[in-house]
Amino acid sequence: MEADNAVVQATAAPPEASRMHPPAGFTAFFRDHYPSLIQTAMYAGATQPEARLAAQDAMTDVLKRWNAIANPVAYARQAVLSCFFKARRDGLDRVRIKQVRHGAGTPEARLDQNLTAWEDKQWVRQLLDSLPAKQREVMALVVDGFEPTEIAALLGRSAEAVRQNLREARTRLKQALEEDQVAHQVAASMRKES
Repeated sequence: MEADNAVVQATAAPPEASRMHPPAGFTAFFRDHYPSLIQTAMYAGATQPEARLAAQDAMTDVLKRWNAIANPVAYARQAVLSCFFKARRDGLDRVRIKQVRHGAGTPEARLDQNLTAWEDKQWVRQLLDSLPAKQREVMALVVDGFEPTEIAALLGRSAEAVRQNLREARTRLKQALEEDQVAHQVAASMRKES
């Protein structure tokens, strides 16, 4: 049902008289891949609401380019990550704007967007590199869009071992993200006090 509602949202069109139907194959593609896009975004660190928004934005992008995309699955997986990271970055931009408005920063101190994107990629890479080898290997394949059973076949492991590696990797990544947030909050409060 959620996927059906999201199809309606992603393909929302003008009033009934001029409504266009999605291209052939898109609706089935949406139903088949929308849930896995949510999972992909969540593996990258999104909350469930953030993941849903990123998946909807990615599907809207896929819909716009449907006839020009050679591999819609790969395109959608990359798009969902891009949408999620862009939403996170834009959220930081809103925080910076508020800081400027309240005198806690200057517009000149605003970061270069290319540098921010590079830093975000480096940060994600550091998080993934902090995982043990087996967990890192499984997470890389999940991000590439493989299902646990496919990963198990590729790596010669049991599906349960792959799922266990994923659980442990998610737990480690969640803990690392929480520690990072606490460190940023402590740093921000120290700057505020001085």
